[in-house]
Amino acid sequence: MKRESIRVPIATLIVLVVLMVAGVSIISFVPNAYAAKEIVRPEEIKSMRQVIYSDETYTKLAKLWKEYFAAYPSEYAYANWMYAARYAGDKKYPDLLTKGLKKYPTNPTLLYLKALEHHGTHGNMEGRKYLEQAIALDPKYIDAWFGLVVQYMDAGDEQRLDLALRHLLESGIITDEVMDYNYNMLITLDENAILVTNGDNDTYPGWILTRILKVRPDVTIVNRSLLNTDWYPMYVVERGLPRFIGKKELDDLRNSILHGTKGKNASLSPGGPFGDTLILKIIESARQAGRPVYLSKTVNVTGKLEDVADKGRELGLVTLVTPSQILYAQQLREVYGKWIEAFRTEGLESWRLKYAPQTDAGRRLIPNYAAGIVANLENLKTNAPELRIKLFRWYIEHVEKLLSEDFRYNFAQAWCCSASDVKEIDAWRKEQGLECKER
Repeated sequence: MKRESIRVPIATLIVLVVLMVAGVSIISFVPNAYAAKEIVRPEEIKSMRQVIYSDETYTKLAKLWKEYFAAYPSEYAYANWMYAARYAGDKKYPDLLTKGLKKYPTNPTLLYLKALEHHGTHGNMEGRKYLEQAIALDPKYIDAWFGLVVQYMDAGDEQRLDLALRHLLESGIITDEVMDYNYNMLITLDENAILVTNGDNDTYPGWILTRILKVRPDVTIVNRSLLNTDWYPMYVVERGLPRFIGKKELDDLRNSILHGTKGKNASLSPGGPFGDTLILKIIESARQAGRPVYLSKTVNVTGKLEDVADKGRELGLVTLVTPSQILYAQQLREVYGKWIEAFRTEGLESWRLKYAPQTDAGRRLIPNYAAGIVANLENLKTNAPELRIKLFRWYIEHVEKLLSEDFRYNFAQAWCCSASDVKEIDAWRKEQGLECKER
């Protein structure tokens, strides 16, 4: 086999000769053909409130940060490794986090992650201590403020709760398109509505809008994830939600469900072990009290919620899941009239969003706008045909360019199949070379 030669520049050879004459070992200076691969610093791990990757990607990032930490040990590298390991579901993560916090006891990220170990547990003073310590070390560390919102809510400390929400608002961490999305969702709801949300980006901005900015303060936001805690269901009841459950009944329900799943290998529902069962109870008690309940489009409809969602009314960014005395045609006109005339779109036009990757959390909300229109194209054709062309122009101007290629194609098919009787839409269809394919 031909052996590859290693070429050394003349200047380097001169230096090596001088070193040899001086009696200095030159072994470390000789290029190694089998040298270890170059370690490059991976991308910084951010909260899923900002960037969302797949489990596989987080596993890869955790491995890269572990290697980087081994090569260049630092608290920054360890914190990123732990953040990625948490999202990757690494089984060794709890022990590694404890070990890291002993080594770097003043790192805000590690303190924040430690606080999340028992996140949602009633009276979690240890978690609160970690979060407040992280804030004391770095008041600009925003992740900890998100955690403190829930801690103060659990403690019933309304003053500190509003302070934490105001801090999130003033930090600018919640992007314009995310705030706009929540504003647009809220303004379409009926009076005294109950809005069931799913995650951070359809909950925290809503709390800021209703509590701090006083936009639709009549709306009660109920977070599906928090319904799985032992304190939040009673918290929302104490603050005006129709009494859908009592404390003893809640404890019995939780024990019954846990007993029924004990020893089973069933995968955890996106709604958590108790969330969707309690949502059904909220819907029933609200129906009796005459209050409308809506599911945000961001709520993943599981088997338990499938029936109420299917029987509900699609109204743009939400689904109404309680009976209404208002004609559906009238509701469509009201909702989509506000959509065209009153929706905020400044965030959709921002440079940040325009150049954000598809993994950006704010960008991942955008397809809901398109889905919220096309889901009702057939109903609009019957009840408010003149709104379709206005909604189509809104879609093209504000949303279409932000969608991934697959989404653009799928939504284009919906327009093609359900609205090509409109001349302008039909001309666009032909220009795109589209033909309706049965879905």
